[in-house]
Amino acid sequence: MIFTLTMNPCLDRYIYVNELIVDDTIRAKKVVDYPAGKGIDVSRVIRELGGVSIAIALVGGANGRRLEEMLDKEGVIYSSIRVPQETRMNIILETSKGQYRISMPGEKIGVKKLQVVLEVLNALVRQGDVVVVSGSLPKGVAAEFYTGIIFTLKQWGATVYFDADGDKLKAGLIGQPDYIKPNLHEFQRLIGKNVSSREEIISEARKVIEIHELKAILLTLGGEGAYFISNEKVLYTKTIKVPVKSAVGAGDSFLAGFVLKKTEGASDEEALRWANASGTAAVMTPGTRLCRKSDVEKLLEKVEVERIE
Repeated sequence: MIFTLTMNPCLDRYIYVNELIVDDTIRAKKVVDYPAGKGIDVSRVIRELGGVSIAIALVGGANGRRLEEMLDKEGVIYSSIRVPQETRMNIILETSKGQYRISMPGEKIGVKKLQVVLEVLNALVRQGDVVVVSGSLPKGVAAEFYTGIIFTLKQWGATVYFDADGDKLKAGLIGQPDYIKPNLHEFQRLIGKNVSSREEIISEARKVIEIHELKAILLTLGGEGAYFISNEKVLYTKTIKVPVKSAVGAGDSFLAGFVLKKTEGASDEEALRWANASGTAAVMTPGTRLCRKSDVEKLLEKVEVERIE
């Protein structure tokens, strides 16, 4: 079974307007809400691609209930950990000139609820299961929380995919996940320097793999493609050129495609093909609609995976 853990979920509210005018009434053309949070996005894509996962998330208040209703509508299975705090809402203003994102921090979560997270995982996760741990943490929760969660999951015999940034990524790596999925900016923050050439990227990635005993790193480069890097091999897949409506959720869609296919027994090469197609399909949809299975299947024919080493 695949589980996803989202500690800091949110509602993404897209407000479509013509333009922003200072000191004037701006009338919205359309308002659309999406359930959001990196782990939740992964579960949504897995569902869209025909797979099954269980999304574990901390939710609360009216926004939390709205999020659950939308997951119900999409057919995503979830296990909510109810908190008294209101689930945060991000505001995205979509104008003719571009997009403005206002990200809310969310409320502080009590220590007892953090213990409940571990208890829920203990009740659900079994040896051989796959857990995707991703995203930010609620206000007041130390990055080291991820260290303990990942270490515990590994002790239980789960395969762990980890996707976070900054101090959270560094802390989670101490718990020794099996895979991480940074984008290039996150990877450069992790290693503390910029890398540009293929040789530099592979060399630095393998240093991280050796230090933290990872199976592999999935490194996305935006419009420049993506790598699968392990000690045994390096795979590269080019970006497919498509009309871009929104890049939000592309990385989560990429990870979902890879996780689903690897869990189904696919090779690294085949899983990377699905990851590329899923991530690319996500940018073809507006807002955080994420990918459509029909688009993914069409794009698969265009995806090429090259073995570098």
